[in-house]
Amino acid sequence: MSFANNQVFGDDITVTYSSAVYSLGTERLVLGSQTGVGDQVWVFVYNSSGSSIAANTLVRHATTSAQGTVSSAGTGLNPSYLVGITQHAIPGTATTTSGPYGWVLKRGVCTATVTASYTRDQALIVSAGTAGAVDTVTTAATNTFGYGLGLSSGGAGVAGTAQVYVNII
Repeated sequence: MSFANNQVFGDDITVTYSSAVYSLGTERLVLGSQTGVGDQVWVFVYNSSGSSIAANTLVRHATTSAQGTVSSAGTGLNPSYLVGITQHAIPGTATTTSGPYGWVLKRGVCTATVTASYTRDQALIVSAGTAGAVDTVTTAATNTFGYGLGLSSGGAGVAGTAQVYVNII
């Protein structure tokens, strides 16, 4: 796995690719002076599924595949399976307009899909009922991977998206 500052890359983290222009698992540091929300670490991945992975959803390591190969996260996963959170859609292998390679956020402030029971200022866990979404718990446990910063876009008690801080190893 290689690691580099954002300044050495010639493109934006929102770009998707039809081939592996970087090594799978390459980490990219985007400084807070560029994001306005603090430093972020992104990882280059390959969407091995036939369908696109929606923006703001959790992705997991694809089982029995090379490092950096991902698929949409299911429900109730242990965070050790997680790779990061998409901040833009990553096309699937069946898509012909753009490829299944792109960047996923693994550390920093981002937008995530949240459940109706999400509450800001609490520890994040993988939702037990909504695939690819995050939920919160009042008491941090070993299965947490960040914390909620903002309110749900749908309002209190409504599913939507929210600003969160994630730290996925």
